[in-house]
Amino acid sequence: MQGRDHFARARVTALIQTLALGAAFLVGIVWYPLAVAAKASPSDGARAPDFALKSTDGHNLRLSEYRGDVVVLAFWASWCGPCRATLAGLNTLRSESASGEIEVLGISLDDDATRAGSIANSLGLKYPTLVDSGQVVGRLYDVRKLPYTLLLDRDGIVRAEWTAASPPQDELARQIEEISK
Repeated sequence: MQGRDHFARARVTALIQTLALGAAFLVGIVWYPLAVAAKASPSDGARAPDFALKSTDGHNLRLSEYRGDVVVLAFWASWCGPCRATLAGLNTLRSESASGEIEVLGISLDDDATRAGSIANSLGLKYPTLVDSGQVVGRLYDVRKLPYTLLLDRDGIVRAEWTAASPPQDELARQIEEISK
């Protein structure tokens, strides 16, 4: 009789442990999306976090140095095909800005600065390409999909963002014009 009692207790213990594990799993399913949402990327109306990165030409650049200018941040990587179209479109935007009040900063999330530089050169980019090899700035901005583009006003406030697609040129130009007034 005692042998059966021992197995019954073991089954009850296993059942309790299974229920506890299941409850912890359910709590995790509910909690995780809330935790991820709390650490979201800078949204419209939020101040863009400051950062400093080295450009492919060796200069250290800080975002706060561009306060007073309208800034477009473009996060990209060498393996991202749509990123190249975004970078080329922003190159056109930069060359059309005669007043010089629009600054574009390309931020490569590649580990290899040489590769980022060669892609920037092959595309003929006329704006700085910054290298975030440790993806510290990518995590700061919570970049999840590329290309990721942000439009910042003169005070460094995020006015628009585009994820996983190039910003439509007419929409971007319209928003820049609104900000520049």
